[in-house]
Amino acid sequence: MATYTRNIQGHPIELTLVEVNPNQVLLDPQNPRIGFSMRQLSEFERSDSACALLLISQEETEALKRSIIASKGVQEPIFVRADGRVAEGNRRVVAMRAAQEEFPNDENFSRMPAWAIPPSTPEQVIQDLLNEVHLGAVRGWAPYERALQMQGLIDGGLIEEEIAERYRMEPREVRQQLAAVDFMNEMYFPITSDPSDPEHKSKFSYFLEFYKNGRIQTHENLMPDLKEKFARWVRDGRLDTGVRVRRLPKILDSKEATRLLDVVGFSAADEFLQRQNPEEHELYATMERARARLEGMTVSELMELAGSPERKAILQSLQEELGRVIDAVSRLGEETDA
Repeated sequence: MATYTRNIQGHPIELTLVEVNPNQVLLDPQNPRIGFSMRQLSEFERSDSACALLLISQEETEALKRSIIASKGVQEPIFVRADGRVAEGNRRVVAMRAAQEEFPNDENFSRMPAWAIPPSTPEQVIQDLLNEVHLGAVRGWAPYERALQMQGLIDGGLIEEEIAERYRMEPREVRQQLAAVDFMNEMYFPITSDPSDPEHKSKFSYFLEFYKNGRIQTHENLMPDLKEKFARWVRDGRLDTGVRVRRLPKILDSKEATRLLDVVGFSAADEFLQRQNPEEHELYATMERARARLEGMTVSELMELAGSPERKAILQSLQEELGRVIDAVSRLGEETDA
């Protein structure tokens, strides 16, 4: 059996490469990919079968199974604790079980490689190992799952500064991640029809933006129920893109736009703002940016323009189009006066 020593945050652990039967290892109910859904079950219900069912329901698991079948087995070792619980590679175990079920007589799917973690390894060191494995890895955890992992490190006794060092972040960013994952767990998942739906996790960036955006934070201080409304807006699809979340402060600046967002939807709120403030309209915002850019042209840019017929043609076309629009507006104004 091959062994190697890996240094984890100053703690050397000797890993042994073994082969395991995917049906004889235990899935980890604390795995970030399924941790929230498992916590909704009673302790008695948090079984290996429940873990497997939740992982199977994720689209990535089916794709992984097909990849394993094409590759004739798992190529990259998983990590297994001394008690048989999978530390890293839960999804590969479930996909391998599915491949074994589909091809029961194929020996390629009866065993899979695993790094055996020594019995004396503290759980905190195992968590640090998982951080190293997933940080920047192709198969790394999704943002929500990584934030859950940070939360687990806090529960394990680390402070925000230590987590920031491990994840190469600022402590402020760690606090935002932790706040966002708490927000989702406490106020968003409970109001959804199916908290276990993997699609919900993709909305983590909206909740993270809630804490990263200073203007949203200012509004939260003025609106005690903003978090509750925000969770509902995301659930109902009123905030369904990052662009809309970033635009939210402008809507919150207006009581009527906020009311329209709450009652009708984002588009109605945005249209109201555009009618009230022309500069909010995409067309006029674009023209204002162009005007400001032209006003700020440097001498070298003007010289470059003077020597370029192509650039002159673009500017002249713009001038002609502006003239046409202004003439049309003037005629409409005269007809209205008449």
